[in-house]
Amino acid sequence: MVMEILETRGRDELAQIFVARLRPDPMSLVEFVDAVDPRYPRKHKWVVTVSTQFGCPVKCTFCDSGGFFAGNLTADEILAEIDHVVRRRAPDGRIDSDKFKIHFARMGEPALNPAMIEVLERLPGIYSAPGLIPCIPTVAPSAGRDFFDELLAVKRRLYGDGHFQLQFSVNTTDVDLRDRLMPVSKWGFDEIDEYAHRWYVPGDRKVVLNFALSPDNPVDADVVARHFDPGCCMIKVTPINPTDMAVKNGFRTMLSASDPTGADALVSRLRDRGFSCVVSIGDPEEIEIGSNCGQAATRLLREELHSQRKGVLAPGVAPQGHAPSRRAT
Repeated sequence: MVMEILETRGRDELAQIFVARLRPDPMSLVEFVDAVDPRYPRKHKWVVTVSTQFGCPVKCTFCDSGGFFAGNLTADEILAEIDHVVRRRAPDGRIDSDKFKIHFARMGEPALNPAMIEVLERLPGIYSAPGLIPCIPTVAPSAGRDFFDELLAVKRRLYGDGHFQLQFSVNTTDVDLRDRLMPVSKWGFDEIDEYAHRWYVPGDRKVVLNFALSPDNPVDADVVARHFDPGCCMIKVTPINPTDMAVKNGFRTMLSASDPTGADALVSRLRDRGFSCVVSIGDPEEIEIGSNCGQAATRLLREELHSQRKGVLAPGVAPQGHAPSRRAT
């Protein structure tokens, strides 16, 4: 397999976004990120975020990843994204970060790609990384039931003692609105809670329930408490970032770096009901460089298709019968 890096943007000390083509098909675009939490040195926490699908079939109404969909990545292709980032900084594969978090969260719904199980089985043997923590965010698609059973088995076998983070994107307690935000058949609240009880054992990280806060997407603390157990679930609140889709659909955010207190009242109510809560706001510079999921790849694909319509050869697309000119293994 040959990876063709089409674009690199961002700042090495904060976040660098890579857009790559993994197959001859012009639609086989992925984006992945090498990042740090600006509060900590890389030695303490290093975050790599990768794509699991070419685009995303879920098409959440506030995310740019659903701008196109061209199928699943193979296990080798997902691992190649990780390896491209790792070998730049650790050519020997020895990673001494206290937390080396790999987020399978850039483009795609991980639970709809069976190759993710193979990736998780192979990862511990590829790098010397005692701090390895895979992180899977998911909307809990109904079609992923077998995946979730296999995921639980892999986690129990290879990632005990808090070395795995599972996150369910809930976003609102309004069930009808949740279906419009994430238009795919998915688990209800009680099914997510039942799985969280199966997942969590003492020493694990609690299952994360993520709410991207908007005044238009209500979150009722009483509803959360009625359906979810704070003994095995915790809450993360985030902004709705200004993706192209979020702007197009008129989403407003309750939370930002300029207004970090927008979630205080909700967080207080949730804590009163026993939930641990984390407020996660990205660095403004990351938003400026277009670091939100799907933005870079979707915009590049749009530019390529526009160039092709005008008869101009798109970046990285070779004339028929010729190989692309810019390549990286």
